[in-house]
Amino acid sequence: MRRAGFKLRMDNSVTRKVVQITFMVIFSVSSFYINAQITTSQIVGFNFSTMEMHENNESVATEGATGIHFGLLLPLDIVDHFSLRPGVLFSSKGSAYFIDSVDISISPIYLEVPVNLEFDIGTDAFSITLIAGTYISCGVGGNKIESGGEAKDIFYGSGDSKDLKLFDLGLNIGTGIKIKGFLISVRYGYGLTNLFPGDSSDTELNNRVIGISLTSSFTGR
Repeated sequence: MRRAGFKLRMDNSVTRKVVQITFMVIFSVSSFYINAQITTSQIVGFNFSTMEMHENNESVATEGATGIHFGLLLPLDIVDHFSLRPGVLFSSKGSAYFIDSVDISISPIYLEVPVNLEFDIGTDAFSITLIAGTYISCGVGGNKIESGGEAKDIFYGSGDSKDLKLFDLGLNIGTGIKIKGFLISVRYGYGLTNLFPGDSSDTELNNRVIGISLTSSFTGR
């Protein structure tokens, strides 16, 4: 079975436009926050992901893939040591599996909106951070390889002609160490949405992601 990796192919003009617009939004939001003296956080890191698969209530063996994530978070303090962190980021995930006599390696790219609660235990200089929340994501790109063939763009939607459902909803949980404004964290993303696009109710496909991130904050002038 061929292992899925992070391969970004922009052959599809719609995908290129979505990526361009998203980069413009992230840049514009960053500029606004800087000028408005609002604190934001930049997050970047690696994903170690797979897709948990069941067919006819039996588990199907899958392999993992390595990807990246990056974006912006907006810290909203609720009370001391307790904050809400919504954000927007790009996240590449993936897996490889064998189904219907075909080896499939798939590497979706998502525009993801996490909304997490963070609780800090410690001081401003050093603290342990507990993280819990949810996310919703929309597929914006990626590719799929079948039985060693050429990489093809992923088609999102519902029906047998599609590769994955467009939207994914899931839960986040994690922990980290915060040192003087820098957070090193490990998070687990548990996808709740069945991403299998076909009409069959006997097949389930869910994202499972371990993310390792570095988050830093800055305040506008």
